[in-house]
Amino acid sequence: MADGMKMVGHAAESLVVFLLAKQGVEAFMVKQDGIDVVALQGKGVLVAQRIEVKGARYNKKNLYSFSCAKGDPKRPYKKQDCDIIALVGLLHEKVSFKAVEELQMVTKKIHRRDFESDDITERTWERALSKSLQSTKNLLEGI
Repeated sequence: MADGMKMVGHAAESLVVFLLAKQGVEAFMVKQDGIDVVALQGKGVLVAQRIEVKGARYNKKNLYSFSCAKGDPKRPYKKQDCDIIALVGLLHEKVSFKAVEELQMVTKKIHRRDFESDDITERTWERALSKSLQSTKNLLEGI
């Protein structure tokens, strides 16, 4: 990965940890394939959440374009890879969180105006966390 891309990735990961901390969620950056941040405890976090962070800047069409895939050939992330994907709009310094099951595509595009919502980070975290916990519960009940 080029140094510039590494810097974008580190900035996005740091922002996710910071914004979660502002919501009272204890989170840490980790280095593990497919997992960049782990949310351990805090409001609503009943079990640790593995978070894959995707950072982007918007293009001339005002679209943030996020790569939401891994492997060769590329495939969407699955629950086995992570619980939540954090789509970071770096220029807006905001995050749109999605439960991994919500992003079954290789690329996700989000218009920059969506990151202009004051509560996008809080609102999407609560929704993604709820969906992730429900899917974890469903997996455990099937064992």
